[in-house]
Amino acid sequence: MKLFILLAIVLPLMGNAQTETIPVPLDEEGTIRYVEVVQQDGDATDLFKRCVKWINKNYKNSYTVTPTRDMVNKKIVIRHRFQLQSNNEEGITVKGGTVMYDMIIRFKEGRYRAEMVNFVMKGTSKFPCENWLPDGSKPNAESLVQLNKFATEKLASLKEGMLPEKVHVEEEW
Repeated sequence: MKLFILLAIVLPLMGNAQTETIPVPLDEEGTIRYVEVVQQDGDATDLFKRCVKWINKNYKNSYTVTPTRDMVNKKIVIRHRFQLQSNNEEGITVKGGTVMYDMIIRFKEGRYRAEMVNFVMKGTSKFPCENWLPDGSKPNAESLVQLNKFATEKLASLKEGMLPEKVHVEEEW
């Protein structure tokens, strides 16, 4: 009887611990999706140009990572990838898999919308990162933490890059 009571208390806590380790936002369909709408001074064309400047600064080969730069419809698509890392038994950091993603940025008067989607692990075939979610094992949770860190830092960098440039007024003397 005591064992039954102990299991009745511990099992729900174990289930909650696994769901709390998922640090990534999921949409209604259960796919990993980061969406941010940012209010920013400027018209859509100005915001588009600021974004292109940010892309040129933050990506080595900015032309190849942007298959879509649609000035008419005010839309930029970025296709890029990043490297996961893990620690081996000796505590040495080693390269993990490569995660590919799409970032879609749309512009309107006074605001822009950045969306990061289609996270897949690159290998012999593409492996959707959502497949890490139900398992909850430590390597998968660690990969999700790295994915979340990368995405939130990339969106924060975009937000900073989209700020209008400070105009330096020459001091009259």
